[in-house]
Amino acid sequence: MNPPLPPRYRSDFEIAVICALRLEADAVEALFDKFWDDNGDRYGKAPGDTNTYTTGVISGHNVVLAFMPGMGKGNAAAVAASFRSSFGGIKLALVVGVCGGVPYGTDDEKEILLGDVIVSDGLIRYDFGRQLPDRFVRKDTLNENLGRQNSEIRAFLTRLKGRRGRMRMREKAFDYLNALRTELGDEEVRYPGATEDKLFESSYRHKHHNLQTCAICVKCEKKEDEVCGAALNLSCSELQCSENKLVPRRRLTSAVEAGNATKEPKPMIHYGFIASGDAVMKSGEHRDEIALREKVIAFEMEGAGVWDNFPCVVIKGVCDYADSHKNKKWQSYAAATAAACMKAFLEAWVSADKLLPDASASGK
Repeated sequence: MNPPLPPRYRSDFEIAVICALRLEADAVEALFDKFWDDNGDRYGKAPGDTNTYTTGVISGHNVVLAFMPGMGKGNAAAVAASFRSSFGGIKLALVVGVCGGVPYGTDDEKEILLGDVIVSDGLIRYDFGRQLPDRFVRKDTLNENLGRQNSEIRAFLTRLKGRRGRMRMREKAFDYLNALRTELGDEEVRYPGATEDKLFESSYRHKHHNLQTCAICVKCEKKEDEVCGAALNLSCSELQCSENKLVPRRRLTSAVEAGNATKEPKPMIHYGFIASGDAVMKSGEHRDEIALREKVIAFEMEGAGVWDNFPCVVIKGVCDYADSHKNKKWQSYAAATAAACMKAFLEAWVSADKLLPDASASGK
């Protein structure tokens, strides 16, 4: 693919990338092939647009990267609305970053590990509904739900989900992950290791397990019971979370038995529905309940704010299991795997109006 020329106007940009966290945007910026704003902001923005942008080229596409002021779908919706006022020609928006993963997938790859990447088949606004005394009821009528991706995106995802598409995406993403390590340094893109990927039983709470340590945690037996505030900011080792409560994972067990516990595997790419909302999911039991009911494989906080503004795909690296034991140990690596997958995605993406003309249409 020939490198594109600098767009003449803002409206000539067709690809948007939106990130909520600085480490997510850093990973995406590090994979730009060329920047159009190295010598100053040549494109500017519309009056009233409060966003900040980076413009350049990724995988042969002119891309605009927007930096969000904070997390959540409200911030994402505001950024997307301003984005549209300045860059009216956007045909595809990618929301790239980190997410909480459901341990078990719904596609061909049944086991989801930390560092794997989730690509959205659709989004569910899981926190939009009515809280009744005994349960939460999500609103799921047509007018209250997010629409489907357009037919071009759906057809493209169908190709990526095929055997050949999966293999190529995984190989390309791993190549870009290694390129990102060269650009950012080993420490920023460090694989934490198989022994650091820990999934606890969904009902096993992150709390003080020494019963003489905390009068609040000792009373925590059900998912409705509270834990003390201090426990929320302590590690599993500090709280003495028992590794007897870990759930065995086939891919991790195979790596450890083969002596490859520290060797970086090629992250899997999973396709499925993602739950999007403003609430941070930190409960294994609630995670499993929603995943079973809605058939989702991840939880994130920005996609729903962008979805109604642009044709959109969410690409997120799994940095925790959306349970009470979540920590930030995998966050940088997951941001890197998501950015690498984004670049592989764009390498494969060809917009309909960029296809070569059909020779038969001109009588040749």
